[in-house]
Amino acid sequence: MTSSSTAQPAADAPLSIGALAVTRHLLAHGPATRGDLGDLLRVSSASMSRLARALVEEGLVAENAEPVPGVGRPRQILSVVPGARHVAGCKITGNRAYGVVCDMLGDVKATAQAALPARRADGSVPVAATVRVLTQLVTRLGRRVPSLDGIGVSLGGVVSDRSVVHEGTFLGWRDVDLATPLRERTGLPVVITNDVTALAREQLWFGAGRTHATFGVITVGAGLGFGVVREGHVVEQLIDNGHLLAHAPLDNHGPRCGIGHPGCVAAYLNRDDLESHASALAGAPVTLAGLIERKAAGDDTATTLIDNAARALGHLAATFAGALQTTRIVLAGEDIDTFAASPAMTETVADRLRAGSDETQRCRLDITVAPSSFHGWARGAAVTGIQHVLGAV
Repeated sequence: MTSSSTAQPAADAPLSIGALAVTRHLLAHGPATRGDLGDLLRVSSASMSRLARALVEEGLVAENAEPVPGVGRPRQILSVVPGARHVAGCKITGNRAYGVVCDMLGDVKATAQAALPARRADGSVPVAATVRVLTQLVTRLGRRVPSLDGIGVSLGGVVSDRSVVHEGTFLGWRDVDLATPLRERTGLPVVITNDVTALAREQLWFGAGRTHATFGVITVGAGLGFGVVREGHVVEQLIDNGHLLAHAPLDNHGPRCGIGHPGCVAAYLNRDDLESHASALAGAPVTLAGLIERKAAGDDTATTLIDNAARALGHLAATFAGALQTTRIVLAGEDIDTFAASPAMTETVADRLRAGSDETQRCRLDITVAPSSFHGWARGAAVTGIQHVLGAV
């Protein structure tokens, strides 16, 4: 990176398909022998030996003897070298950038944050100044590790070609190439991604993907977000950016969302819509934080609003699972704790799963709640960056 003493040349070439499969399995499931890996990945013994040797020479994998009691040759165990690669991840909101630096296992080694530049008269955040902020943030993070091998950046909106922000929802951006200037300033591989897609990638390697090849991610915060992993592959760009799910109708007599739908999912769960509805009922401005406080104090209106949002989340999770035909949904986002903690959500899901009297096939749904701080979002960007550097995206 040209602006930091920790700079190194761009990361080594992406891994081969076979080497990537071995590395990914070790990252997701932990150490294993060559024989076990060969059986699991359906690779011959000779090919597995070549792959293992190449990964050890690359410094990505270590091979150590496992102590075995008694007489016999100790087994050789392959494991990932955590410090073999370090990647910075940055999450951009409407006014700040949050950064982390992670090792190969996705473990956060340092965090940092910085304010974005002031908006222009047209409401957009200046791109060139934002690149400078990101470069400075990455430089700070890079000083905390031996070297940096790549950068992942996530944001709300639509991203194309892993580099161009086609629609930056909270930044006022349209068709902004963010990767090129950031790559030119740092000299590192850069990948730009939707923030929920980044969380889905993180879950694929280090979360739900360890046990489920197909699963969905729902985030609740400044907006509603959706991520899809199908048969082990992350859907890079949804056809509607989640619009159809977010505006699925629940109650034609319910509150209206920001674009006028009565009683849709967004009307209950979008923070702006929820706060607007609560403010109208109270006759004064009410924030989500204030609503939570009022519920804790026993306010009936606040309790009803939050429970209604929790029911909407339960219906959304069940509908999403049914559409994907999966038994695993991951809930995340900075607001998720509030709604997932309500018994109304679990009661709604249980009722949706209730089988009819003549049905013999019972379905189940495992819902994982993973509250996300903004640095948690940045970790998703870093994991996406790790995958990009290794050649997985």
